[in-house]
This record gives sequence, C-alpha cells and structure tokens, in this order.
Amino acid sequence: MLKFISGFMIVSIIGVIGYHFYDYVDGGSLFSSTTLASVQEIDHQEYEEDIIYQENREKTTLEVLSVQHKYLNNVTGWGGADTVNLRNLKTSDEWKELKSAVNWLKAEGFGPSKVWNDMENANGLITLVERKDDRTALKYLHRIFHDLDVSLNEITEEQGETNIWGVTHALGNNREIRRVNNYLKQNF
Repeated sequence: MLKFISGFMIVSIIGVIGYHFYDYVDGGSLFSSTTLASVQEIDHQEYEEDIIYQENREKTTLEVLSVQHKYLNNVTGWGGADTVNLRNLKTSDEWKELKSAVNWLKAEGFGPSKVWNDMENANGLITLVERKDDRTALKYLHRIFHDLDVSLNEITEEQGETNIWGVTHALGNNREIRRVNNYLKQNF
C-alpha cells in the first residue's frame, strides 16, 4: 500500500510539474483567459482581429505610438521609473499629451480590435500612476507602448531596443497579458 501511495504521489508531482512546464512553454494559455471583467472602469471586449486602423489613419497612428514610446523611454529608461518625480511627471505637458494620445488612439487611430483592450489597460495604468503614484503601473504603461511601437513600426536593433515584453492583448502572450490584467485588478 505504501508503494502505491508513493508511486501515486510521484506520478502526481511529475504531472503537475509537466502541466506547469507546458503552460510556461505555451505562453500561459492553460490557466485562465486574458480578459479582465472585474474592474468596471476597464472595458475589455473580445475581438477577432489583433490590429485594425481607422480608415486613412495608419501612418498617423504609428507616428503617435512612436512619439509616446520615446517619451516613456525618457521617463522610465535606465531606472527612471524608480526615480522620476511623479508630481512633476503628472503635471507636465508631455503627460497630458500622453493621456490625450491614448484616448485618440482608441477613438480615432485604431479600429475595433484587440489593441483597444491595450488602450483600456493604458488608461487604467495612467489612472494608477495619478491616483497612487504607482511606479509599477508606469513601467507596464511603458511596456505596452514599447511592444506596440517595436512591432508595428518594425523597429530594428540599430534603431533601438527590440525586446518584446509580451504584455499587449494585440500581440502579447497570455501569461504577460494576465500579469498586467491581474495587476490592474489588484491595484485599481
């Protein structure tokens, strides 16, 4: 009987480890969906397409992404998110422009697609920075713009950092999307 229980426990442990390893390799798709339903101010929807642009707005949208990514690079780069004066940041013209850009991207730049969920997250993260001086929210906000800019504007290594964080609904992986969604859910 003891051999049976020991064998069962070993098989169970190996199974759980294997399941988690597969989930890790698969980008985190096994354990939960990526939608965030419990924060009323953040409205995630299901969309078929990853990225859709409003008619005749692709070029302008890509330019706005690039400008805002560069701004966030200046704010958060090289440990800046941990040292930036948040009071000055939140009252700066550049911050106000970022907030307007996020709203413009959702209303006029992008069409109804998964990237709208990223703009919802961006708005939520901006709110956390403003309400709670949340530096982690600032880092996640930068990562959203980084991933979208690098991917959509096809940034090369010669042009800048090309690491992808995987945090966007449009282009990311489930584990990292879930990480941002859970952060918003726990801190909003």
